[in-house]
Amino acid sequence: MRINRVLLVASVLLFGILLIQINQTSQLKKQYQTLKTTYSNTQRNHETINKIVSQPTVQKTNLKASKVRVKQFIDIVQNNKATDYQNKLRDFTTLSVINQLTNTLAPSVQNSTLAHYDVPVVAVNKQWEDKAQFLVIAKSDAQSVAWQVTYDVHNQKVTAVSRLPLKRAFDNEK
Repeated sequence: MRINRVLLVASVLLFGILLIQINQTSQLKKQYQTLKTTYSNTQRNHETINKIVSQPTVQKTNLKASKVRVKQFIDIVQNNKATDYQNKLRDFTTLSVINQLTNTLAPSVQNSTLAHYDVPVVAVNKQWEDKAQFLVIAKSDAQSVAWQVTYDVHNQKVTAVSRLPLKRAFDNEK
């Protein structure tokens, strides 16, 4: 009888320990998931910082691709009518920038034949995180036009455009 009591007490004690362990397991699982999420976020941030600091070639590659996109964007803006912006610029920028170009920056007089503009200069003005600001010069036979373009490298979209005053813009006219 004494052995039965000892076994009963031992089994109750072991059952209590088992319940405590099961309860702690679920709490530990929650803590593990939280720490795992925090670790992955920290690792992602660290990789981004590493990429920016230790791999400038990746940044250069992103900037080269961005320069090409900005050049194409300004080429489309300069060599097409404002009425065509809605269709042709959809892949390059947001609707608000297209509306801004159509309403405020588009040439006031639209002829049937537009002067052809080349884009010889696309230069990086500023760069921060995933955005870059470019200065762009577009030249035709008669004039030169300067643009300031803010480009989101991550989303590959132009986020802001403004025309800049350019001294001697009509330098090719006689």
